[in-house]
Amino acid sequence: MSSSLKRRSFMLGATTSVGLLASLPAILPAAASPKDSGRADRLRYQGLAGIVLYPELADALGYMAPLKLEWVGNTISGQQDLQATTTGDTDFGEAFNGAIMKLIAAGAPVKAVLAYGGADKLTSGGIFVRKASPLRTARDLIGKTIGVNTLMAEHECFIEQYLQANGLTDAEIRSIIFVAIPPVVAEQALLHGRVDAVVLSNVFHEVALQNNDLLELTTEYALYGAGNTDSIILRNSYIEAWPQSARHFTEATARAISWAQTTPPDDVRKFLISLIKNRNRGESTLPARYWRSTSVVTRGGYIRPEDFARFQAWYAWRGDTRTASLPAGTFYTNVFNPEQSAQVVTPL
Repeated sequence: MSSSLKRRSFMLGATTSVGLLASLPAILPAAASPKDSGRADRLRYQGLAGIVLYPELADALGYMAPLKLEWVGNTISGQQDLQATTTGDTDFGEAFNGAIMKLIAAGAPVKAVLAYGGADKLTSGGIFVRKASPLRTARDLIGKTIGVNTLMAEHECFIEQYLQANGLTDAEIRSIIFVAIPPVVAEQALLHGRVDAVVLSNVFHEVALQNNDLLELTTEYALYGAGNTDSIILRNSYIEAWPQSARHFTEATARAISWAQTTPPDDVRKFLISLIKNRNRGESTLPARYWRSTSVVTRGGYIRPEDFARFQAWYAWRGDTRTASLPAGTFYTNVFNPEQSAQVVTPL
């Protein structure tokens, strides 16, 4: 295992079908396959501090057994999570669809198997400015400095597509300076004037909404509407070496997403808080307390072509014609998902 993936934490400033259970023990030998660095009986992964991933939720609900999950530490970067899965340090990862597209277009042997996040009417990332500043429109951002979680990733794509939608020229958009800021300190960086605006998601977005000194200019939901923007990936070699394990992992996680989509939010929050407290990783329950919806807009995380295609125009604008021109179906598969419909789910 890579030394960077030893146990660490970056704390920066219903049951499975009887038939499947019966078949799994015979296909889950402990030995690794010569085709892949993983094993059939467990999947290694990186977590997010204070967040319960949907595979973790599936495990807690009893859907994942007899497969086991092996936590190797935490990350705050979807791109780093993709890299770890691609190199075989972990067996699944989660990231922005645009980053997945870029990686696959460059030849990475991975495939998205489930949508795990996006924007809906209850949960969405947004652009924040200081209320005392004169910034109120997309045009006001010309030449300004904007804080994002990771450069060349989801937040940067969101901002640039927002500016394009509001009629800014290429030169005006390229005048903006993007600064990578860990989300845990992004709000304070904005309040102290280190940046002119920040993009905040998840709990950081919900907390910022309660700060009377901040103003939200727009949201991903306002720009894109309800849609999936992030996915879970598996390595192609893992799928080929252990197809039954890949299917079971995907089915279990899809069931967990469906559970969270159809369970009253208060009950989901209570369950998530309990899981975080009981896993003893020394993390805050704040994200779980602010949980409002899955933000996955299709039942069970079914992936639609538009979940990837919507970002191809951004890559074309940036001159990456290969990523922009590949068919959307190149990046994902729904073959393992028990949900075989693009039915849109309205959050409770």
